[in-house]
Amino acid sequence: MTPHPSDDESFVREVRRQAELVRQGRRLGVWHSLALAGAIGWMVSLPAVLGALLGRWLDASFDTGIFWTLLLLGLGLTLGCASAWRYAQRELKG
Repeated sequence: MTPHPSDDESFVREVRRQAELVRQGRRLGVWHSLALAGAIGWMVSLPAVLGALLGRWLDASFDTGIFWTLLLLGLGLTLGCASAWRYAQRELKG
């Protein structure tokens, strides 16, 4: 079974389009890369630390051991990582 000629043409067009996108891709400079790494670091660490601090306060208030600390630390870390992932994807796409 031979493919339909228009299938071959559309495939070739798509490959050319993707190759052109790769050629036009911008390269990140050293300073831009460092700024991106710093922003991502803050995006991950700040919610985690704030969650841990709030959890410590709740644990001290309700005498619950480390339940709230671990829970809010994990939640802050999860939210921070998701936020950093979205930010990095948006920055690297252009």
